[in-house]
Amino acid sequence: AVVSTQSGHYGRGVNIPGLLTRISHGAAGVWGVNKHDMIYKLNPSGNSWSGISGLLVHVAVGASVWGVNRGMYIYKYLGNNQWQHIDGLLTNIDVSNNDRVWGVNIHQQIFRRTGNSWQHIDGLAIQVSVGQSGVWVVNSANDIFYRQGTFGDKDAAGTGWTHVPGKLKWVASGLNVVVGVNDSDDIFYRVGVTAEKPTGTHWIHIPGKLQQIDVDTAAVYGVNSAHYIYTGSVGGFS
Repeated sequence: AVVSTQSGHYGRGVNIPGLLTRISHGAAGVWGVNKHDMIYKLNPSGNSWSGISGLLVHVAVGASVWGVNRGMYIYKYLGNNQWQHIDGLLTNIDVSNNDRVWGVNIHQQIFRRTGNSWQHIDGLAIQVSVGQSGVWVVNSANDIFYRQGTFGDKDAAGTGWTHVPGKLKWVASGLNVVVGVNDSDDIFYRVGVTAEKPTGTHWIHIPGKLQQIDVDTAAVYGVNSAHYIYTGSVGGFS
């Protein structure tokens, strides 16, 4: 499980050395940024990090790596410490293992990348996740929504939003599971998520505290309020 407290961790969570404020996990690896906006990629050993050039406040990892900086500028990683500036301004961004890219801006407007342009999607959100369980967002009231027609990491704009009960400040879409944290840094995961019922059945609370969380398939990474880094698997939660 991904479980932690300021005095340590318990359950099956594993602490990774380092301090990060944001972390993301996808096909292109595990990446994160720290409070100084410095960018890091987890080494294959799983217990050390390599620095990457640039400054970002948020990094997103899927088939490719994207990020946004303090000026809300958008960047895509090209490799070899090179970033490509992408048009538009966003405060939050996510990319899936099928290379679907979604984001939100300072006005809480939602966008989806199609080709070389951004498609505006109805609704308002402060954070978005796109993955195997589709597109999920949370809004400024911490309400949770699933984008209909996006389950399975499809290349689709979807057809509307389904409200999912509960309150979260951060949500992450994995393989037949969705994880998230609330304003108190409590950790939850959604069970019963299937193609037939993409919003699942209910939330299960996991002991511990994380301020931000990400999931790829069933592997979870998160950081707590002290910026400590933890990893575990969804299977370890139950």
